Amino acid sequence: MALAQPVGLAVLGAGIGVAAIAGALHPTLQPLVVFVVAFPILWIGLATTLTYTTARALRMVNVDVPSRIRALSTFRLAFSLTLDNHPFPAIGVLTNVRLAADDVTIDEGPSAEIAILEVGRGATSEWEITAKERGLLLLGPFRAAIELPGSAIRVTAIFERKFGVTVLPAVYHLQPFVDTLLAGRHLATGRFQKVPSAIEEYIGAREYRPGDSPKLIHRVLSLRSSDPNQVYVREFEDPSREDLSIVLDTAEPIDGDVNLHAYRLEKAICFVSALCRIFATRRLTIRFVCQRSKRDMVALRVRPLDIDLDRLDMELARVALIDHHAPVKRILLDEVRRQGAAVIFVSLSSRERIENERLPIVTLTPDHVPVFTREVVA
Repeated sequence: MALAQPVGLAVLGAGIGVAAIAGALHPTLQPLVVFVVAFPILWIGLATTLTYTTARALRMVNVDVPSRIRALSTFRLAFSLTLDNHPFPAIGVLTNVRLAADDVTIDEGPSAEIAILEVGRGATSEWEITAKERGLLLLGPFRAAIELPGSAIRVTAIFERKFGVTVLPAVYHLQPFVDTLLAGRHLATGRFQKVPSAIEEYIGAREYRPGDSPKLIHRVLSLRSSDPNQVYVREFEDPSREDLSIVLDTAEPIDGDVNLHAYRLEKAICFVSALCRIFATRRLTIRFVCQRSKRDMVALRVRPLDIDLDRLDMELARVALIDHHAPVKRILLDEVRRQGAAVIFVSLSSRERIENERLPIVTLTPDHVPVFTREVVA
């Protein structure tokens, strides 16, 4: 893309006109006039040609960008260029990148300058970008503009490649008394099956605890332990059993401020992510449920495994408000009927709904989220 510089061309034209008039009035000055006219024209022609050919010779060789990050965190974006088959180096290359979410432009991006790009060697522009919103952040296209001193045009090389970065929910640290949400329930610190049944699945090994069956001792891992008194046992669990259901409200308000509900949803999503993580460390198996659309329900089984927690965060990154309320009521009824597990409902309404008061569930309103939140990690 070439952009002309009309102001510079106008000044040049005016200068040539003044020199021509002076040469016509004073014939002795004609050699000087020829020099004054010819030199800038040659200079501009050379600078313009080099600007254009240099921009055409630019190649994008690498983009260093993470695949996913946390909201409110800052990440490094690096954009590398090289100059291919050109006799002169590129000077003053101005680079930038377009930032977008859901094809809506957020920012045309900050500019970074490469002072000199030598032939056959690469150079890198770097940016520190803060992700403010959860979701998919699109990076691209990338641009590199060149305008040598005296050039009549500015040439911008556009690299159309785009890169997606999944922005996960921000990290919330919760208060220690969040365990009170399960008051009256048996807060398990691990399962103590004496002998694994046929339907149970192996999930890992842990340190021996009093009451564990000797048949579950992991002999190989125990022998490899640096402490001769340390014994490890294999751990199994029933894949059909959950200890806790966490239901996230995603319904838009029937009346009220949609923007306020969207803000509440962002806080609720971060809170749910932290809540699942902290209960997973208590060796609880969690069933996370939310409505993604009128007919699309998300139901994830979250165990104390990194792969399950990562899958949960990836799903939470895509959650949005829906304009239907009926599924939330049905979800709560279904979860209450499931094997007697505890149910926590994270609501977006400022008050608990009357129909929910009759259910044996714990309802958390937006006012409860800051009470249980100790710190937001940026």
